[in-house]
Amino acid sequence: MPWPQWFSSPVGAPVRRRPTDVLLLAAALVALVLVALAAPGPTQVDSGLAEAAAGLPDVVAWVFHLAYTLAVLWAVTLLAVSLLARGRRGVAAGMLLASGVALGLAGVVGALAGTGWDRSFAALWSVDPPPVYTAVRVAVVTAVLVTASPHLARPVRTVGRLLLTAMATAAVLLGVSYPIGAVAGFLVGVIAGSATHLLVGSPGGRPTVERVRAALADLGLDARVSDAQQYAGATLFEATVAGRPPLQVTVLGRDEWDAQTLGAAWTAATRRGTRVRLGVTRQARVEHAAMVSLLAERAGVRVPGVVVAGRSDEGDALLVTQRAGRALAGLDDVDDAWLDDAWGQLGTLADAGIALGAVDGQHLAVDEHGRAVLVPTGDAVVGADDAAMRSDEVRMLTATALVAGPDRAVAAVRRARGDEGLVPLLPYLQPAVLDTGTRRRLRGLDWDVASLRDRVVADTGVEPPPLEQVSRVSRGALLRVALIAVLAYVLISSLAGVDLSSIWQELSSADWAWLAAALVVSPVAQVFYAFSTLGATTVSLRYLPVLMLQYAVQFLALVVPSTGARIALDVRFYQSFGIAGGAAVAMGMIDSFSGFVVQILLLAVILLSGLPGFTSPVVGSSTSDTAGSTGGSSSPSLLALTLALALASLVVAVVVPRLRHRLAGAVRRGMTALREQARAGRGALQVLRRPGKAAQMLMGNLGAQVVQAVVLGLCLHAFGSTAHLSQLILINTAVSLFAGLMPVPGGMGVAEAGYTAGLQAIGVPSAVAISTAIAFRLVTFYLPPLWGSLAMRWLRRHSYV
Repeated sequence: MPWPQWFSSPVGAPVRRRPTDVLLLAAALVALVLVALAAPGPTQVDSGLAEAAAGLPDVVAWVFHLAYTLAVLWAVTLLAVSLLARGRRGVAAGMLLASGVALGLAGVVGALAGTGWDRSFAALWSVDPPPVYTAVRVAVVTAVLVTASPHLARPVRTVGRLLLTAMATAAVLLGVSYPIGAVAGFLVGVIAGSATHLLVGSPGGRPTVERVRAALADLGLDARVSDAQQYAGATLFEATVAGRPPLQVTVLGRDEWDAQTLGAAWTAATRRGTRVRLGVTRQARVEHAAMVSLLAERAGVRVPGVVVAGRSDEGDALLVTQRAGRALAGLDDVDDAWLDDAWGQLGTLADAGIALGAVDGQHLAVDEHGRAVLVPTGDAVVGADDAAMRSDEVRMLTATALVAGPDRAVAAVRRARGDEGLVPLLPYLQPAVLDTGTRRRLRGLDWDVASLRDRVVADTGVEPPPLEQVSRVSRGALLRVALIAVLAYVLISSLAGVDLSSIWQELSSADWAWLAAALVVSPVAQVFYAFSTLGATTVSLRYLPVLMLQYAVQFLALVVPSTGARIALDVRFYQSFGIAGGAAVAMGMIDSFSGFVVQILLLAVILLSGLPGFTSPVVGSSTSDTAGSTGGSSSPSLLALTLALALASLVVAVVVPRLRHRLAGAVRRGMTALREQARAGRGALQVLRRPGKAAQMLMGNLGAQVVQAVVLGLCLHAFGSTAHLSQLILINTAVSLFAGLMPVPGGMGVAEAGYTAGLQAIGVPSAVAISTAIAFRLVTFYLPPLWGSLAMRWLRRHSYV
């Protein structure tokens, strides 16, 4: 088989260390730690599969023996091919290095789980029992295949991945390792391969000139192809065909799949407004770019004319257009006429409802007449929203500032849009909006995005508005989440006095039917919250949109505190019905305040009445020994804990000068805002004079609190314990009230600790209390955003938000 069909990149192709390898390494490390919680096994799943494998016929067992060997032979074949091929010995060296790292790491992981080094290394060659924790052979073969993957053509990669899957399955069914050990072996191999990539680098799998020439022939073009320019996810080539003007070829290479998939997933996960393209093929992307080009051309935008778009026999996707001209990134300067023309073209494109997505030095060009040309890509959006349009304009401003300078770039925007068009760009003028290449070009200059924003503020004379939240994930956010997780673990473990192994054992013994019932009942709470929202306004609203609003609140609760999310989304929703801003704010606050009133009333009724509360023992428990594991009378009262934490927070805020001044300023601003909103929303307050509306709000919130308490009871029942409904209502209401006051998105960590303390206070064993708290938060907070995102999309599609 010819070498080019084995390898993705030519000999001597540049290598670099890729962010996707950092992502894989971090994900594999975290997963390995999580798997280690149940090590060395066997878990219930492990035991069940082991029993099933024991009854397999001899013929089937022979097939699995073959599968367990074929993956090793494939890895050896790749190593031999790399050694024999010219210029590929570096690939072989990387595979040997990764296999050595995987072998050593597998031995260490196995030793930590109680498997001796001799047994682990014996499992590399033998399939004899007993099973080992880490599937060493799986780890070594995975390391070889992961290391070689960027160097190999996609069909070769696919063969290796299929054989690796068969090998891991065979390792389990042959009794070499339990499923948990096979997973651990795979993760060890990924860690070793990713670490090797970060140490020595890996190629990008870019298509060669010869391959592009053959691909054009597949599309019916006999062309001469010259070398290319590269940008994220694609490669640009120049081509000439007899009797035609110069052509430009955009290639999405078959062997660039890994970079495109992982890169797109990471970008979509970290940046708002970016869509995941995991299910979009390369051919679909180039066809989308061609369609956008045709739509833009019809709207009067100057774009390269489309010649052909399609897929080659080798699997590469190509978009062939007329040459756009000289790329802006390759120029030292442009005149003001070109700048004015570029902004005019972008405005025409926006009028057609199209956002390019990629507006940078590679996708802005100057044609032979000195005019501006826009180059659409597969990232372009048809029917784009305002945020996408503003982002395009910010990218245009930055790209032109890199060539013409910040002063002339800003002046061009003012000529094209005026100050009223320049000011809306300020919230989006931030590095997160720009592509990686543009951010890299900004390094080392005497100006950056922040100084460009200050220049716009100075020229327009406006107060700088807050930045739009474009990044979903930032380093600070990740650090805060990590800190919250650590503090939550310390707080919960100190309250409960149990370790992670006890928690895992309790979770693995859960009755999943009861947890499934809790998941089904959980969305019913929003049915009642919708009635409360209907009661907060005198305007006639339809029930279905209001219900979708409640599910959408659960989506937002992951990124901002739940009360703030509810008020903000309520206001946007009310404004879609023509309600003024002040009245909308008042209605949202009335809705939230009614929930607060119900929570306080529930606490007062249960604590002051004879209903079972914290002083009453739990009804039933699966654990007879509660003397040392329950909270009992020795556990702190949740009410006392709440008061203590609130008092400590107040003392810290008063003692620390910086926090005291910030708190005083926040109180003054809040009071001023409340007075202004009260004046603007006096009409909305009329709803409080209607007993029917007030009752609707109170009953809706009461029903939601009861449903959530029932869900908590179902989760508790899944672990073999029960409690009185009044106890469950008391715990859920008190924790919801306290966690809602904390400046933590969704009360993460705080709520889990609160539910644990509350369940302990009624006599639930510690391990059961923690497991119940985790399960309850899973079905009421961490999973609902899945359908909440669908509800948010529905609201946007019907123009309710």
